[in-house]
Amino acid sequence: MRSHSIKASLKNTRKKAKDLAANTADSLVSGMDRLLDRRICLGITGFSGSGKTTMITSLIHQLRYYPDAALTALPPALQDRLLGVELSPLRDLPLFPYQEGANALDRETWPSATRQESGCLLEIKYRARSHFIPGKKPGVGRLFLEIHDYPGEWLLDLPLLEMSYLDWCQQNRQLSSSLLEDPFVQKLQTLNPLEPVDDFTLNALWQQQLDFLKRCQQQGMSLIQPGRLLHIAPDSPESAFPFIPLPTLLEPSDEEKANAPDNALYRICEKNYQHYLNQWVKPFYKNTFQRVDRQLVLIDVLRSLNQGQEALDNLRLSLTQVLQSFEYGSNSLIRRLIQPRVDRIVFAASKIDQVLPDQHEQVRSLTASLVRESQRQATFNEVDIRCEAIASVRSTSYTDHQGQKVLKGNTEDGPGLLMHPPLPEKYPDSDYWKNSKSWQLRRLLPPGGLDLHNGSRLPHIRLDSVLNDLLGDKFL
Repeated sequence: MRSHSIKASLKNTRKKAKDLAANTADSLVSGMDRLLDRRICLGITGFSGSGKTTMITSLIHQLRYYPDAALTALPPALQDRLLGVELSPLRDLPLFPYQEGANALDRETWPSATRQESGCLLEIKYRARSHFIPGKKPGVGRLFLEIHDYPGEWLLDLPLLEMSYLDWCQQNRQLSSSLLEDPFVQKLQTLNPLEPVDDFTLNALWQQQLDFLKRCQQQGMSLIQPGRLLHIAPDSPESAFPFIPLPTLLEPSDEEKANAPDNALYRICEKNYQHYLNQWVKPFYKNTFQRVDRQLVLIDVLRSLNQGQEALDNLRLSLTQVLQSFEYGSNSLIRRLIQPRVDRIVFAASKIDQVLPDQHEQVRSLTASLVRESQRQATFNEVDIRCEAIASVRSTSYTDHQGQKVLKGNTEDGPGLLMHPPLPEKYPDSDYWKNSKSWQLRRLLPPGGLDLHNGSRLPHIRLDSVLNDLLGDKFL
């Protein structure tokens, strides 16, 4: 028995040593690639419903099957300098489900949303445009593109790292001022933060909070904290440490709080709030967020605009929170190796195929206006911010109807025509909201006959422009 235990221990030790050596080797290779500016970590995120999973699936497909893709805005594709693209997993993340997404599109359904972190590595081989040695022909270059996929709501938790529990309660009270009719918000107003609380009662309040956050999301709100709670399962580890905001916590004096019992509601919530930050938010910030060199943020601007002023205002606040989370700065030679920082971010309004082509520029300009409004409240250093309007998968075409151009496409209710009013090109003022007409955004289905498993073309709108914004300067 003892001999078997020793053998098992030695086997486990060898495995750990082998894994450590492999990780060290990968880190050295990755570090050298980063130092030579041929490895880039791209973070891709978006709030729920923005089409993030579909976008990543389309991006990978466009690059893997570049000879048949429409990538005219990406110079190495236009100049016929791309030579090959290989897809492989990253060592420390689950593989992004590209094949499952492509299969779903072939079945004319949208890929299932990814609720946790995933990623992949694309090795892009290309013919270099120039060479340092005069007279020598350009060689073959390699760009290693790490794609890190994570829910946009996780970004909204990062500002909590600089908030005490009391600060968060105060912010939550301000954000909930427009939701005073909600039963959970009303329930919070009745709670005494200094009273003892048992596990059953706190868990019941926790579940009510989860339901409340989902209702906020359904009503078009983007600024939802804690954002991670939107995607947890009932038996998730986060649920073992429940906490809720306490708007009435601002009323008791410091002395009253200090004299409260150890099992007081606010003491337990404060302790579990800190556990949430230490266990979930800080590791995400350190292990994922700080590794990103460039960032793509998808925004469903059309949905927020369609849902009204409150939804669009909330989206602007969400973008402010997101922007304040980034550590911007130019990626110098040494910084790329030691502590990379985001030096470029692209905000892309998604699902632009829901509006007519002559309105695409209005949506892009509106997106830029939203970002500028948020940017004024954040601090930046040498950051390159760009805005686009895209459709990762184009699902509509155009036709004439009663003397005007309209969209047509397959919806969940069958084939149909889609119409919309003129869209604003800047952040709407009060006059716009007074005079705006209601219009219906219908959920489109992917186009038929794609046959992606054989590498057929996947139609899109300006996805190649986003690729150029994110990677174009790396193909020398």
